[in-house]
Amino acid sequence: MKIDFKYFKLTVLFAILNISSSLFANTVDKYKTTNIQYQQIPLNLGGGVNLSLLEHTWENPADLLNSNLEIKLKQIKNSGFKTVRLPVAFDMFLQPNSSNFQIQLIDKLGDTYNKCRAFGLNLIITYHYGKVYYGSTNRFSERDRILWMWKQIQNKFRGMGYTDIFFELYNEPTEERSAWKDDVTFLVNGLRWEDKERIYIIGGTNYNNADELLDLGKLSDDKILYTIHFYEPYLFTHQGAEWAKDKTYITHIPYPYNKKKMPAIADQAKGTTVEQDYFKYPAEGTKEFIALRLRRVADECKKKDMQLICTELGVIDLADEKSRNQYLEDVTDIMQSLNIPVILWDYDRNFAVSKNGKPLKGIKNWLKINN
Repeated sequence: MKIDFKYFKLTVLFAILNISSSLFANTVDKYKTTNIQYQQIPLNLGGGVNLSLLEHTWENPADLLNSNLEIKLKQIKNSGFKTVRLPVAFDMFLQPNSSNFQIQLIDKLGDTYNKCRAFGLNLIITYHYGKVYYGSTNRFSERDRILWMWKQIQNKFRGMGYTDIFFELYNEPTEERSAWKDDVTFLVNGLRWEDKERIYIIGGTNYNNADELLDLGKLSDDKILYTIHFYEPYLFTHQGAEWAKDKTYITHIPYPYNKKKMPAIADQAKGTTVEQDYFKYPAEGTKEFIALRLRRVADECKKKDMQLICTELGVIDLADEKSRNQYLEDVTDIMQSLNIPVILWDYDRNFAVSKNGKPLKGIKNWLKINN
């Protein structure tokens, strides 16, 4: 029988990872350290922004790896941001017969980090587009594979950057609650065994939903930042988004809610969740409602001693400019009052918080405070 040694070695590697993670699954508490002022880390993040590029699965991987980020990083720094979140679709750089992409991706991340350091920017690397979801049958093999990829990246940065580079282990999980808690604990434990100091970022299931984060609770690890993604009210922030077709039924939605400016409900929306959101919008499309929503999350995280941050927040550029600016001003103001660091989505794509290389009016005061 002919043996495919490539896949044999990979199978053995996964088996070793499983054994090591199982053996040390309950040892995280042994690695509590005091070398890094962990409580200070969220304050050091300042104002942040996502740089959307390396998660573009619709583009050529080689072209993405050859892209020059220096110009945008310099613009981001000059705009007053202190942190860059870099979403990365690891899988698209690990295609069969293209193993060199694996090395190139790690080199790309190393080069990006060096550029961020030169500009005085923090860097968050985020794993995007995971294949673990509610009801998936590949849960255990997939988390093994994700751990294997993270270990390679962690090894690249071992011994450096513990206060200015952070790993967000999985973007917007959609697993069932208990399965996600088990899987993210598996990832944290498997990585922690090899690096006692690295700070990881994790969130709750249902796309990093705030309520799900509270249900997840605090893990037994002393170097985790807990994230939420905030796009509420979704009816406003995602109006016209082509990837969320049920939200395109109604556009031209103002913020804050203004009865005279509200569009009529579309016939296609009737009987859907969009209709429910539409009739809730008079109550939810206000700064007061958003403040109550976020204050509850912040208070609960404080009680549980969970360092809370927000790694995505934004509004699509299809909303009118006045509404966009007011929304961004209100939500960043609320986050600031609650001491929640924010990484806006995104710098210059369809949720852009910049225009002609300059920050939008709605975030200028927030950036000034956090610079």
